[in-house]
Amino acid sequence: MEVSTRRGPLARALRRFLAGSTGILGAAVLIVPGSSWAQAETEGADDAAQVEQIAAGDYDYNDDGRDDIVARRNSTGNLEIWPGNGAFGFGTKYSAGGGWNSMNLIETAGDLNQDGHADLIAREASTGILWYYRGNGTTFSPRQSIGSGWQVMSAIVAGHDYNGDEFDDIIATELGTGTLWLYPGTGMGPAFGQRFAIGSSFHLVEDLTAVGDTNEDGRADIVGVSTSNQCMYFYAGPGSEGFKPKVLMDCGWDVMEMAAAVGNFDSDGHADWVGREADTGLLYLFRGSGTGGISSSPVIDSGWGSMTIA
Repeated sequence: MEVSTRRGPLARALRRFLAGSTGILGAAVLIVPGSSWAQAETEGADDAAQVEQIAAGDYDYNDDGRDDIVARRNSTGNLEIWPGNGAFGFGTKYSAGGGWNSMNLIETAGDLNQDGHADLIAREASTGILWYYRGNGTTFSPRQSIGSGWQVMSAIVAGHDYNGDEFDDIIATELGTGTLWLYPGTGMGPAFGQRFAIGSSFHLVEDLTAVGDTNEDGRADIVGVSTSNQCMYFYAGPGSEGFKPKVLMDCGWDVMEMAAAVGNFDSDGHADWVGREADTGLLYLFRGSGTGGISSSPVIDSGWGSMTIA
């Protein structure tokens, strides 16, 4: 199945050209989790039924056409970019700045402003503010606030289009209620539309991960681990209509932690994710099969016990 008509540098160049030619400048709108905001009208709203075109999403942080991993080294607070080599390994890692120990959540975010570069979001522990970090093809530009009050969320994930409007969204689990919320992206970075509920009882799900279109039906999906049996389940999109009933993928996640989406990391055309073995610090790549499952899960590196994976 063809999962994308445009990938890599050509896709990014085209998106940058289109973004620059619109002449539209979007001001940031502060989003508080419990607030209501009307989503801005966008040209082509009649095409909202269209769904995600790229199954794996945008995880290329150095603009070399290969998906990467972003992680914080907890001992120093430095954020590091680990460039993927298109197979099962990495190029030379490099620093994207220090001071990240002030964040208690760091997540890849896709391309929230549609400029062709992969972005990042992070929650500040002391304030509950969710920050948007615009990717620039090597590191990140100065941050902008998405809004405050995000400390009430136990999970915040992003990087894919869950309502079919071609903008990357945020999905978050409210700790006190277990409600799963969708915050529609607007394509203008830190500005989001009015949130709406898309699920319940997600306080019983940990390691929630926005993996993209894992079954390649044109709709972005999520995976998560049940707290009752430590098994990972697949939730097929569309998220905006509430995900389809969960399907068992894999068990034994009691020895794993920190699942994170990494796009098409092995360059086979399917959405992948990684997980860290708690006792050993080994990093496993869970290779998507394209049918909502896992084809294999090789170890791709060691020494990740001191890292927080975005």
